[in-house]
Amino acid sequence: MSADRVISAAQEASFRPAGQGWTPATIVGHLSMVDADVWLPRIDLMVAGRVDATPPAFGWWEPDAERTRACFAEVTADAAGARLLASRTALLHRLRELGDDDWTAQARHETFGLIDIEGLLLQVLAHDEEHRATLLLGD
Repeated sequence: MSADRVISAAQEASFRPAGQGWTPATIVGHLSMVDADVWLPRIDLMVAGRVDATPPAFGWWEPDAERTRACFAEVTADAAGARLLASRTALLHRLRELGDDDWTAQARHETFGLIDIEGLLLQVLAHDEEHRATLLLGD
């Protein structure tokens, strides 16, 4: 699971600001926020769009950087990791609920073009790896 790799990197990272001046715990917490605020709602919108034959259109959006920093300012990497595991478990449960036809649901993304559920999941993994690299390498 990519979340495990990110959590391990955060636990091993020195307590230095990384990526946008975020601590390792903030980076891990950010991923949990993106699960809840971006990935899960977009899966639901894509499935709903398949049902009514109107694929949604998505722009680039992430939780506010300052709000994220404030939310995780006093949180440990372990606590942020627990939150990420919980949000990722919710994501996996949602994926298990999808029917065979739901996997064909599509959306048009301003950056990635036309994507299906599998394509969205590839973006989840890429986003995780982008932040893991920041933890391993710094800015």
